[in-house]
Amino acid sequence: MHFRNSIFIILFALFIAGCGSNDTITITLKVKSSDKTTLTLSKIDFNKTIKLDSVKISAGESSKKFKIKQGEEPEFYSVNASNGNAITLLAQKGEKIDVVLDLNNAIDYQVSGSEGSEKVRQVTKIFAKSKAKVDELSRRYLNAGTNDEREVINREFEAERKQAKDELTKFIWENPMSKASIMALYQKYNDNLYLFDSSDDLLLIKMVATAWKALYPESGYTKGMLEDIKLIESKIANAKMQQLIENAEMPIPDLSIPDRYGRHISLSSLKGKVILLDFFASENTVSLLDNRELIEIYKKYKGKGFEIYQVSFDSSRETWLNYLDNTGIPWISVREEDPTTSKAAMFYNVKLLPANYLIGKDFNIIGKNLYGADLQKVLDKYLNK
Repeated sequence: MHFRNSIFIILFALFIAGCGSNDTITITLKVKSSDKTTLTLSKIDFNKTIKLDSVKISAGESSKKFKIKQGEEPEFYSVNASNGNAITLLAQKGEKIDVVLDLNNAIDYQVSGSEGSEKVRQVTKIFAKSKAKVDELSRRYLNAGTNDEREVINREFEAERKQAKDELTKFIWENPMSKASIMALYQKYNDNLYLFDSSDDLLLIKMVATAWKALYPESGYTKGMLEDIKLIESKIANAKMQQLIENAEMPIPDLSIPDRYGRHISLSSLKGKVILLDFFASENTVSLLDNRELIEIYKKYKGKGFEIYQVSFDSSRETWLNYLDNTGIPWISVREEDPTTSKAAMFYNVKLLPANYLIGKDFNIIGKNLYGADLQKVLDKYLNK
């Protein structure tokens, strides 16, 4: 009897000791820095970041330790230096995480003692390499002198994006129950361009969301992902290089397309005006209805510095010319020799007709797919400046 009681007491003591030691995580940082800096530790929730602690470190090598209370769900933490460098960790309660970090080369940090943090390091390294390449392509696109150069860069961008997506897709399929896979799904080149953003990615997103819901149904990440799935299902984003252009406020691609008389008219020749770059086909019923509405809008704003540059996607030149003859369209109308291989459509990511971009006087995009009252509202804003 006494023996059994002793065993019970020992086991209970071990249980209590375990509870006391496993509800925290310890992060030990060995940091090398060429300057004085401040390290800030934050917890990353799905839609907010919470600052937990900060320490100042001197130039040279330093060692700092953070101890944090941790719940059942693995959590993301970031360590940010005041020089802009940062790393992300994924911690499970009870873990003792060791990090070796050179702030002059933060991407090559080392981490041990945390399986989740090692997986995050793998995701970070894959995407950081891709983002650096895309940033360089973006700069080249800005300086490209011809549409042919831009076309080549666009292809390079798509190839780079596909490679990064393939690598992270493989990672996600191999780690569906890891929170690091959520991080992989939300990698982005800029605020408007996520790596996983198309209808083809929904299966992957749903798989990870379902796995996380089974483990942690009340998690903010579970709720956030399920909400995002609804948004993706209602409006799929077809984000390509154009989004990089708009986000960085780069000069937009120029077009030079012949009108009915064979005269090449460049889009940039209209710089200084507010331009509606419109894509249509007279064989498309919605385009015809849109053009009827545009006639009245054009009459109202033409004298105020407004012009329409309309690109036809009619299947034949004859169809296009017949439409112009029958309607007397008063604005600029142009057509490429073979609309089925349209460079204009590629440069401006045109998937459906009609489509349009509103271009400001400084030759930057100020609106997209604006019609009727919405178009007039924006024209009033920019033409009355």
